[in-house]
Amino acid sequence: MKALALDTSTGRISAAAYNGSTHASLILNLELRQSEKLLPAVETVLREAELTPADLDFVALSSGPGSFTGLRLGFAALKAFQLSTGCPLYGVPTLQAYFYPFRDFSGTVVPVIDAKKERFYVSIYRNGKLSLEASDLSPEELLGNIDREEDILVTGTDAPLCVEKLLELRPDQKFHVFNGKECFADYVLLCAEEMFKSGKAPMQDYDGPVYIRQHDAEVPKTK
Repeated sequence: MKALALDTSTGRISAAAYNGSTHASLILNLELRQSEKLLPAVETVLREAELTPADLDFVALSSGPGSFTGLRLGFAALKAFQLSTGCPLYGVPTLQAYFYPFRDFSGTVVPVIDAKKERFYVSIYRNGKLSLEASDLSPEELLGNIDREEDILVTGTDAPLCVEKLLELRPDQKFHVFNGKECFADYVLLCAEEMFKSGKAPMQDYDGPVYIRQHDAEVPKTK
């Protein structure tokens, strides 16, 4: 497998490239500097994996939910690869990628992203199966989908913040936190590899990021 993947759904972007047994990955905590560092990060992982864009079997990205700006940057970068090389582009739902390393866990897994404004993008998986599709929830709303007796694993770069907010409301709930210091682009790539090998159709030209909340600029202003 020769492939490249990006996760730009949060301020902590990551890139991964696989060339058979050679693997390179990179994590950058950038926040507002994503646009100036994204392409150099891609160039770095490709170089370290001894790949050129023309070598790639496919490219992949986290398709959302997440940061509006970050997702657009990821799509712009990899659609350019797709147009220049013709390699297929696969979009992996961000929360699905965050769940991927725990897909064999026989318990409840909650991948999360901070959606700001005291809300989180979340999914819930129970015994490896999707129980709640990607949603934009307040901590109170999230707890409404969790039983008090459940032992919860919360994953993602924003997992510690989410658990902090949840414990303020329900101190007796049992949580385990996986704070996401690994390269999530690796999991985006592995999810996409399954799609590629199964013959799933790649993204089309008109496909874009998956948003489950309107951007502030799109929300009608009330008088």
